[in-house]
Amino acid sequence: MAELRVVTTDELSAPELEELRALMVTSFADEFAEEDWVNTLGGRHAIVTAQGIVVSHAALVERRLAAGKRALRAGYVEGVATLSEHRRQGYGAMAMRALQGLITDGYDVGGLSTGAHHFYERLGWERWQGRTFVDAPNGQERTPEDDDGVMVLRSPRTVDLDLTTDLVCDWRPGEVW
Repeated sequence: MAELRVVTTDELSAPELEELRALMVTSFADEFAEEDWVNTLGGRHAIVTAQGIVVSHAALVERRLAAGKRALRAGYVEGVATLSEHRRQGYGAMAMRALQGLITDGYDVGGLSTGAHHFYERLGWERWQGRTFVDAPNGQERTPEDDDGVMVLRSPRTVDLDLTTDLVCDWRPGEVW
C-alpha cells in the first residue's frame, strides 16, 4: 500500500533530501543537473512511499508567468520522477493530484515543461499553443525550443486563459522552463 505525504522543503531532513535527489538522478538517467535540483527546492513536495522506500516525487514551486499582458502567479511543477520498477502503478499520478489540489486552491495557474504530454493530459493539463519567452537579465528572450513542451493547468481563476498568446516565464539559472 502506498502512502502520500506533502511537505515543504524545510520539513525534509538531509537524508530525505539526498534520497529525493538520488531518485531524480536515477530517473533522469544522470541528466539531472545541479540547477535542476536547486529549481526543485523551496516549495512543497508530494512524496509517495511504498514498502518503506520513496517510489515517486513531484515538487511545486512558485513562479511568475505572463500570458500576453496577464500576470499570473504560478504553481510550477518540478522534479516529477518515479522509480522505473514502480512506474505505471499510479504513483506519479498520486503525487501530481496532490499538487494539482494546491495549484487550483492557491495559484492562478499550474505550469510545467515536459516531453511526456500524454501523462499530464490525462490529469487535465493542456499544452500551451502560443510562443514561449523568458524575462532574462538582459531583457525578454524567445525560447522556441520550449514551445511544444510547456503545459498549464487552469484554476478557477483562469478558466478563460488564452492558450494561444505568448507566455513569458521569470528568469532562473539552468533550464528556464
